[in-house]
Amino acid sequence: MKRAYVLFLCLIMAFAAIGCGKEEDDYGKVDHIKNSVEDEPMTPTATPTPTEDPVKPLVLCLDPGHGGRWEGAIYHGQQERYLVLQLSKEIRAYINEHYPEITVYLTREDNETFSSDIGPDLRQRVEFAKNCGAQILVSIHLNASEKHNLRGTMVCISKQPNIHDISVELANKLLDATASIGIPKNGNTGYVTRNSGDTFDENGVPVDYYAICRHGASLNIPAVILESCFMDNDKDYEFIKDDAAIKRLAAVEAEAMARFMIEKFSKK
Repeated sequence: MKRAYVLFLCLIMAFAAIGCGKEEDDYGKVDHIKNSVEDEPMTPTATPTPTEDPVKPLVLCLDPGHGGRWEGAIYHGQQERYLVLQLSKEIRAYINEHYPEITVYLTREDNETFSSDIGPDLRQRVEFAKNCGAQILVSIHLNASEKHNLRGTMVCISKQPNIHDISVELANKLLDATASIGIPKNGNTGYVTRNSGDTFDENGVPVDYYAICRHGASLNIPAVILESCFMDNDKDYEFIKDDAAIKRLAAVEAEAMARFMIEKFSKK
């Protein structure tokens, strides 16, 4: 009996030893996993950096004035509609060569695109520029006077507050450019605004007389009319008398437009 009792105690002690060993082993595994997690360095999560608005492409729209059955001024055997188309194409060619970051569109590439330059036709020219995403529209013209005694560059701009100030800046750039080759400003400032005599806004205030400028204001795109020189003045005619003269005039006007656009719109 005593011997059986001793054997029973031995069995109890053996089972207790096995149980303690398993418990220790299980905790050991847990501790090992826990320690491995604590020791492993955490991978830092990158904080998203705020992105800037994408830079808008620089787009210039040139509008060779007149076209179709509208010749514009005619002097020295030359028609304004053809000369301004040639001048506009030379401006585009210069910018394409020297400022490839600027895309240039022309409202007409020939003499058939527009049948007139009044009414809806002028609205379409500005809408074309807006649809192209152009930051500015420059309508290219040549001037003439009743008595054929005026000369110089004139820029017609809008008086509407949403585009007036920037139009003044653009006008001054263009006026300085043509002055650099000997074409003076026409008038005190070289740029002009003019009220319509028969069209008014909802408050009874006269709108811009110049349709290109008026539609530019309504579509919120600076639109100016550049009268480069008076083609009926002998001194001014020297600047458009042949291909070489037109190319020279185009170069300075193109430089003014390109630099203005880069300064005003390259970071917006």
